[in-house]
Amino acid sequence: MNEKETRKLFDIFGKYPEIKLVYLFGSRVVGKVGPISDYDFAIYLDTRDKKKIFDIKIELLNQLSQILKTDKVDLVVLNMTESPELKFNIIKEGKLIFEREPFKLLIEPKILNEYFDFHTMLLKYGLTRA
Repeated sequence: MNEKETRKLFDIFGKYPEIKLVYLFGSRVVGKVGPISDYDFAIYLDTRDKKKIFDIKIELLNQLSQILKTDKVDLVVLNMTESPELKFNIIKEGKLIFEREPFKLLIEPKILNEYFDFHTMLLKYGLTRA
């Protein structure tokens, strides 16, 4: 993403008061961009209303695709994602590109605790390595 695209994305995210955090993650952050690479975004929304989440997601996907000039855009809602491992990897390897207030300080410790509880359980039952 270039600086102009980044500014446009920041403006779009700012128009939704429900959006607290946005991470860019995946191949575009770790430097392994290839011909089939997409843009992976994770957002944290201050709502549990499934219809509202769906509407925001559809609107954002459309706007992100227009700005980035590709339909290869994925959007994960962090607070609706079941996988502690996915959430952990997003905050560990992702790049925070939007934050409303110092929200990162509130949410990342919760995600880390959830992940380490989950990881401990996997270790206990021999389902992963240390």
